[in-house]
Order: sequence, then structure tokens, then C-alpha cells
Amino acid sequence: MEKKNKVKVIMLLLVIGVITSAFFLFKSTEYNKSNEFIYYGNVEADKINVSAEVSGKVSELKVKEGSKVKTGELIATIGSNESSLKLQNAEISIKNAENELGKIQDGNRAEEIKSQQALVRQAQALVEQGESALKVAQNNVSAAKTNSDYKKKKYEDASTLYKNGAEAKSTVDAAKNELDNAQSTLDNAMGSLDSTQAQLNNYKAQLDASSEKLNLLVNGATERDKNSAEYNLDKAKKDYELSKIALDKSKIVTAKDGVIETVNFKEGEYVTPGSPIATLLDNQNMWVKVYVPESILPSIKLNKEVILKSEFLKDKTIKGKVIYISPEAEFTPMNIVTKKDRMKLVYEVKIRILDNLESVKPGMLMDVNLK
Repeated sequence: MEKKNKVKVIMLLLVIGVITSAFFLFKSTEYNKSNEFIYYGNVEADKINVSAEVSGKVSELKVKEGSKVKTGELIATIGSNESSLKLQNAEISIKNAENELGKIQDGNRAEEIKSQQALVRQAQALVEQGESALKVAQNNVSAAKTNSDYKKKKYEDASTLYKNGAEAKSTVDAAKNELDNAQSTLDNAMGSLDSTQAQLNNYKAQLDASSEKLNLLVNGATERDKNSAEYNLDKAKKDYELSKIALDKSKIVTAKDGVIETVNFKEGEYVTPGSPIATLLDNQNMWVKVYVPESILPSIKLNKEVILKSEFLKDKTIKGKVIYISPEAEFTPMNIVTKKDRMKLVYEVKIRILDNLESVKPGMLMDVNLK
């Protein structure tokens, strides 16, 4: 009798266990079904480099990281004083060209010839001065090149010793820093050489122009000379327009509304054309990327509106729209959950955020309901 009671207890426990297991299995199945279309991803936004179009030193920075900016807002100024002087010189050149044309049209006097002779002598002195400056610039480039070659050899030797375990990493890093500084010095020296050569060419051109004008004054103007004076005036006006464009380019402005993510240079640093002065986040164009299995693809299509939620925005439901579905499968990205999950083939789906843009921030984790 006692044995039968034990059997009944065991059978009862087995029945209870089966019922409990079935209940939890049902609940798990229901939970999995309800979450079958929920996927997770971080908010991303377009990054736009606000770049320089001219070279020079950053003379002024108007923004900080995190600053909100509007289209056309001034970000930074590059060497505006030099550009302003060039524009003023261009204005003077126009006046001079107009004056020279007027003189040719009016005829010449002895006083004008003497004055022009003095200008020729002055131009000759400038050429001599420019030639001396060119030699100095050439010597600077040669010295900088020698130093750069030395620093490069030093860095390569340190790297070799480090690979062989005979040198510390800090020594390699220091050698690399010295090499970068030497290369920067060489670049600046070469830039100075180019500038000096251009200035010398300009002085020679001035000397040629002054000499031709002197001949013109002595021999009298011909029709060709008058045409040349008119061409010089036209050139001076075009030079003015170019100087004005260069001055405008020295003022770096934004092309879109957004938030400054990073400021990549400091005041006083030298930049070259294409250097990204700042990086702008386009917070009006944000999206979330999720990765879904093939079984989900039949339920989604382009331009389908979906719902996004965030733990940080519990009181808000955010609308989104599917703007991209990858045509090819890929392995789940390495930052996704577990090693087992990373072995699955998935498809990238990109959802653009349609509203609440003022509340959503890049980097936020979003729950995306694709159902």
C-alpha cells in the first residue's frame, strides 16, 4: 500500500512538471512571436567636413564642439589680413592701369619719362632683392630636406630595433613625432620657396612692364600700345575679382544646419586646401541600421513606415521609414550579441527617422518595430 502511494506521488509530480514545462514553453513561444519584428540599432547621422579652400593660418575660430550652426554661418577665418591686403593691391592696380591708359591717350611729357625711368630702377632693385630672397628660400629647403632625411633614417632605425625587441615603443613614437615635425618644416619651406619664386616672377614682370612703358613714353604710343594698356586695365579688373574670391574663400562657412561634432584645428595652426576645419553632424538627416534574417524580408519593403522607441525617450513614439534594404546577405556584424549570432546571415535595413529630431541624438540605442 505504501509503495502504491509513492508511485502516485511520483506520477503527480511528473504531471505537474509536464504542465509547468508546457506553460513556460507556451509563454516563451508567445514572447518570441511578439518580439520577432523588434530589432535594435544606434542612431547615426551624416558627417560633413567643413573644409578650407585656401591655405594659411587659422586666424579666428567662431564655434566650439557641440555648437548649433545655421546654413552660411561663419565657422573660421583663414589669413584674412593677407587676403584683404591683396584685394587692396588689386584695387590700386586698377587705378594704376586706368591712369596709364589715360596717359597714353593724352600723350607724354618729359617729366613723365623721368618718373618712369625711376620706376624702372626701382623695379630692377626689387628683382635683385627677390633673387636674394630666392637663394635664402632655396637654402632653407635644402636644410629642411637634409633634416627630414635624417629624421626618417632615425625613425626607420628605431622601428627596426623595436621589431627586434631592442628598442622601446616610446622611442619609436618619439622618432615618428620628430619625423612628422621635420616633414611639416620641409613642407612649409617648400611653400615659402614657391611663394618667393612667385614674388620674384612678379617683380620681373613689373620690371618688364616698367621698361616697356618707358619705351612707350620715349617712342610715343602706337595703336598696339593703346590696346595693350586697355588689356592691362582689363587684367587688373580680373585680378581684383580673383582677389575678392580668395578673400571670400578665407571665410569658412557651413553649407547646412547642424551640430559641430569636432573642431579639428586651433587658432594659429596652418591649414592646406581640403583640410577639415570642423566636422558637422547633419541632425536633420538621421537613421538607424538594423540587421534582419531572411525570414523577415517578405514583411518589409522600401518606404514602409515603422515605429522606433528608446529607453531615454519613454514618453515618445518615433516614426521612421525604410529607405534601404540590402540586396545581399552578410554575416552579422562583429559587435552584435554572441558568437553564435555572428555566424548568422542577415540583411542590412536602414530606417530614416522622420520626427522628434530635436529629441533624438546620434548614438542613441533604438528599438525598431518592423511589423
